[in-house]
Amino acid sequence: MKRSFVLFLASSILCCCLSISCKSSHQAPTAPQDIIVLYENDVHCGVDGYANFAALKNEMKASHKYVTVVSNGDFVQGGSLGASSHGRNIINIMNAVGYDYVTLGNHEFDYGIPRQMELMEALEAECLCCNFKDLRTGKQIYEPYHIVNYGNFDVAYVGMSTPYTINSSTPTYFKDEQGNYVYSFCIDNFYETVQNAVNSARAKGADFVVVLSHLGDEDEGEGGINSPSMIENTYGIDIVLDGHSHSVILDSIVKNKRGENVTLTSTGTKFQYMGRLTISPNGKFKTELIPTESYDKKDPSVLKVIEEIKEGYRKVAEQVIFTSDVKLAAFDDQKNRLVRNQETNIGNFCTDAYRTVFGTDIAFLGGGSIRADLPKGDVTFNDLYTMFPFENGTCKGECTGELLLDILEFSVSIAPGEFGGFQQVSGLRFEYDSSIPSPVVYNANHDFDGVNGERRVKKVEVLNQKTGKYEPLDPKKTYTFAASSYVAIDHGDGFAMMSRCANIQDLGVLDTDIIQNFLENYKNNHVGTEYAGTEGRIKDIK
Repeated sequence: MKRSFVLFLASSILCCCLSISCKSSHQAPTAPQDIIVLYENDVHCGVDGYANFAALKNEMKASHKYVTVVSNGDFVQGGSLGASSHGRNIINIMNAVGYDYVTLGNHEFDYGIPRQMELMEALEAECLCCNFKDLRTGKQIYEPYHIVNYGNFDVAYVGMSTPYTINSSTPTYFKDEQGNYVYSFCIDNFYETVQNAVNSARAKGADFVVVLSHLGDEDEGEGGINSPSMIENTYGIDIVLDGHSHSVILDSIVKNKRGENVTLTSTGTKFQYMGRLTISPNGKFKTELIPTESYDKKDPSVLKVIEEIKEGYRKVAEQVIFTSDVKLAAFDDQKNRLVRNQETNIGNFCTDAYRTVFGTDIAFLGGGSIRADLPKGDVTFNDLYTMFPFENGTCKGECTGELLLDILEFSVSIAPGEFGGFQQVSGLRFEYDSSIPSPVVYNANHDFDGVNGERRVKKVEVLNQKTGKYEPLDPKKTYTFAASSYVAIDHGDGFAMMSRCANIQDLGVLDTDIIQNFLENYKNNHVGTEYAGTEGRIKDIK
């Protein structure tokens, strides 16, 4: 969680007290004229928490006149309940909870623009976003803000999405048939766009401005746009309820353009916490993070909706999602695993999906992530989720050719023995010699030392996307890659050298979603004979 996590740790004593004080506050509610705003972000299909959130809403409404419920984005994607219905299951649950306002996360677009608009039409809450525009008309797709009267105060809710949505979702979704962008998130004039929305809300009488943000607090590189930078470059905002970075932030203070304090808060992901903002009658702001796991109340009606959807999903799991002319095999006919020590057609298929969807130079995926074959003929949701049972996240980043050599070296370090970290690859091919014993040794800095200076990997070539030909790896060149977050971010299977990669982005997209995206948008939901065999991407020259 980077900077925000440090802030959270620095407030650990306060947070410990918080979980206790929250319980006591339920027994002795604050004054009824307080304004209560319940908020969450990055739920990513963590649906069980909605029953707790609805119960908290009910509790607040029993003792307060003014209660508003909001989401800061990334709710329709991130789990099989969302993927199997292209988000509609999540919308049905949110309607049962009774949200008032939402803003758009970048993953609200993962099923395409038409589906995104269908989902927002079905959502009973109002969608707010000041920086999502149709370039053909020059108009905003959704209202930039909404002002609510709470007796003595008028509060404006302003919504905004990360301007990097186009790249972190699927770029082609935002283009016309000629390849021209027809939608924009105002990256070139983002701060001006936000300021115009805030000024307009203030001019219409808003006493306070609450931002529903899906910008995140993490750095996006030099000059990058995030919530802190948005605050620093604007004025007139009182508090930012944030999402996108999955950060846990109680109440970080950021100075705005005029040197005034603005509060920034975020609840983590998948209902780690439920946020509660209180605006007191004297105009003071207080934020609280309530641990969802320890809040033991659940709304029975919402819980019933969730259980009904889960039961329906079990039926959906048997629906056919694509057809294949070949068996994509993780095992041979004797049930011996293939994916952990050799190139496979299923590994080629999966890594091609990663590389194609994210538009990177190369892609790699540990064989341990692939747990089942995909059959020839009809393939169901259940088949897909059986192949990828862990619902791993995905990411993209950059590495030098020299670092890529280390990654591949470690990948084949146990071959021909089985290794869950044996990487299936796309966009590259390489040879190695398994007769060289135990070649992988790393020093304290995770730099490769090797045994007697000899490597197993002998030859690496990278696919030139323009010519379609393989070219020798350039150790000094930087290559973009797509990979599982388990390896690239968590350094699972011992891939500590991945800490030397640059510009890694946790995309928040599940491996199952990548496969479905690839099939729908690039394969017409059909796998042909191009995957009938392997291509010599990985060769043991022994």
